[in-house]
Amino acid sequence: MKAAAALGITTAGIGSQVLDDSIDLAAAQSDDGTPDEEQEGEEDDPEESYDVDTVVESTPENVVWGAIDPTKEPVQQVSSGSVVQIETISHEGILEDQPDPEEFFTNRGIPESEILEDQVRVHDEVPHDGAGPHVVTGPVYIEDAEPGDVLEVEVLDIDFRVPYGTNTFRQRLGGLPSEFTWNDSEVIEFDLERGVAMLDDTTELPLDPFQGIMAVGPTLTTGRVNSVPPGPFGGNIDIQGTGVGTTMYFPVFVPGALFFTGDGHALQGNGEVDLTALETSLTPTFRFTLHKNAEQMDWPIAETDEEVLVMGLDEDLDEAMEHALREAISLLVHQKDMSPSEAYRFCSLAADFNVSQIVDINKGIHGKLPKTVFTDGFEIDPQNLGESF
Repeated sequence: MKAAAALGITTAGIGSQVLDDSIDLAAAQSDDGTPDEEQEGEEDDPEESYDVDTVVESTPENVVWGAIDPTKEPVQQVSSGSVVQIETISHEGILEDQPDPEEFFTNRGIPESEILEDQVRVHDEVPHDGAGPHVVTGPVYIEDAEPGDVLEVEVLDIDFRVPYGTNTFRQRLGGLPSEFTWNDSEVIEFDLERGVAMLDDTTELPLDPFQGIMAVGPTLTTGRVNSVPPGPFGGNIDIQGTGVGTTMYFPVFVPGALFFTGDGHALQGNGEVDLTALETSLTPTFRFTLHKNAEQMDWPIAETDEEVLVMGLDEDLDEAMEHALREAISLLVHQKDMSPSEAYRFCSLAADFNVSQIVDINKGIHGKLPKTVFTDGFEIDPQNLGESF
């Protein structure tokens, strides 16, 4: 069996970073091999070029099935500023209510050559001993990280490992558990060149990949946790649009921070209402930056070029909304020097609050705060995030 990674599948056309120096050199030369004068004087944009320092493979010894575990031995140790590529595999196709991976995927039209070898190995060799379904790669230990610090995680790139994904709803789960009382899995193929998932003959959905799970280690007192409900450590936050170009900020709870990731999504609608997104195996590339002596926030936040995202989580959706609103006000108080009253008014006039997901025990609301409305700009200062107002 061949691993689909050998096919060279990437997110071409939807944010993939070119890492081959020979390609860059060829682009900068004319037909006779001499440097192109126009390009010779150009400087590289530091935000558009990087070298990968470390690759973490999704081998059985490098994953946890069903949990985020701060007691697991780190799979890699890196320094602040390191760029790390982390392979992940989807749990769909290997769970107990599905046949073995070969049967599951080939019965749905996927050639055996496109089934990941490491997905089969995890199915065969890794105990599913956590309460959740997800296969999570990690942890990566960040040198000098200590409780009270802030870990900045930039999503530099995401590669597709296979040209398909799976959506599954399960008996008495999801947003309408009393109506959908059976299991149903659909494998949906991608056209990676055009960046779409082909739902049926007349429906194409734009691919928008992101990691459903990005997490630091929970406190050692909390210990090993179910991979399903997100928490202050991040985890299964399932926020649409947190792909390439997103920067996450996490409070650090344990030495080394212990970063985990998994639950690759090719795309997802807000709410993730039938239980799953379009689940697939991805290889994200991250840059880790440690912020010492920072005012640590209570919960993770995310930042893109256009907006800052806060999150609220609770088993009750109303409580999750209140939580997200408090986090938004706190952010504006600490980052924009607003009073709580000013921040509350701003949120009512300019912020958008969306349902992230309703299917992960702790339901999620994420609030989007636009940057463009601030004439003096709005870039996150990781040293001054701060606890709730």
